[in-house]
Amino acid sequence: MPGRAEFLESIRHRTRRGQYKPTNAPDSVWTPGVDRPRREEIEDPPARFIEELEALGGHGKRAESLEQAREYVLSLAREAELLVRWDVEYLDELAADEPLREAGVDVALWRDLPDLQEIVGRADIGLSTAAWAIAETGSLVLEHGPGRGRSVTLLPPTYVAILPVDRVLRTVPEAIQMYTGNNLPANVCFHTGPSRSGDIEMSLVVGMHGPGDVHVILVSR
Repeated sequence: MPGRAEFLESIRHRTRRGQYKPTNAPDSVWTPGVDRPRREEIEDPPARFIEELEALGGHGKRAESLEQAREYVLSLAREAELLVRWDVEYLDELAADEPLREAGVDVALWRDLPDLQEIVGRADIGLSTAAWAIAETGSLVLEHGPGRGRSVTLLPPTYVAILPVDRVLRTVPEAIQMYTGNNLPANVCFHTGPSRSGDIEMSLVVGMHGPGDVHVILVSR
């Protein structure tokens, strides 16, 4: 176990501006009154999103069509027994339910059923869409509401998000601008890569408070 001096030096290193950057995200995004370096121009937001997501331990993929995205989901679910998904039109268009069931994977849709939390707790894979993706941080912006339960994105050990590639934004402020009006969803969450925690003796544990395996598919059309 490290001594007090080593522990404090590790904290100094991780909080010193510009010294500890596990991804390419800019320094001090949220700190007011700090002279931040000018943001670089992100020329290819989808490519940058996948780069940042994979730097965090997630998996990103470009798909030319929903058919390609469906094949990716089917390959991920090869060893699964239960997949739970949001009850939304975009995932209806994915048309993965019947192929999954034919492959022996049960599919449950998020609806207001009394035992749904128990079903989600047993699921191997959670599948949803996302409102936006953020290139500079590899984050997803998720809007929860009817048919879009939070537990689908939190409880299963593997989480998959599918969204159109034109929903990839460049920066965090650009994403926040999408919610500056009066028509705010009831719940908006920013999810960045697999869940991880270093609370206990600073030992990093992946999948502690959410899915440890995260896949995002960006669909071109």
